[in-house]
Amino acid sequence: MKQINKDLKKLFYCSLILTILFVIGIPMIPMFAGKITILMVLGIIFTAVGFYVMPIMWILYGGLRGLKRVVEAVLEENLYSNEEIATHLQISEREVHESIKKAINKKYLIGFKYDGKTLQLNENKKKEFVLHKKQCKNCGGKLEKVGDSWVCPYCGVEFSIEEIK
Repeated sequence: MKQINKDLKKLFYCSLILTILFVIGIPMIPMFAGKITILMVLGIIFTAVGFYVMPIMWILYGGLRGLKRVVEAVLEENLYSNEEIATHLQISEREVHESIKKAINKKYLIGFKYDGKTLQLNENKKKEFVLHKKQCKNCGGKLEKVGDSWVCPYCGVEFSIEEIK
């Protein structure tokens, strides 16, 4: 939840600043026309950027607010199926499906498996590569345990457990 809240805050402040610049830029154009050219140009830039970028930023902000609501339904309300979330939030299952995919891709939902209809906790353990301090009889390199045998990374010779002892 921290990451989505951080992204929401960034989008909000960016949208708010662009809105303020747009409002300030409009009167700057006629006020400084023919007087202070650089401030008039700055007003034109503020107005243009505000006019074209500000609405996009507010749309992105609104979309992320909706995505946050789906993430909250999963993490705080323990709803794990598209049907449950859609019923609870009064949105379509297709929207829930797209929101969950986006939340997983953006790492707002971590530790879940998603099969397209339900979320399940990912209980898989990370496989570890074990490094032991056994030495190769041929070259003296440190052997690495791979499965039930020991392999020398330098000369490629494979040893069984009995050969190492």
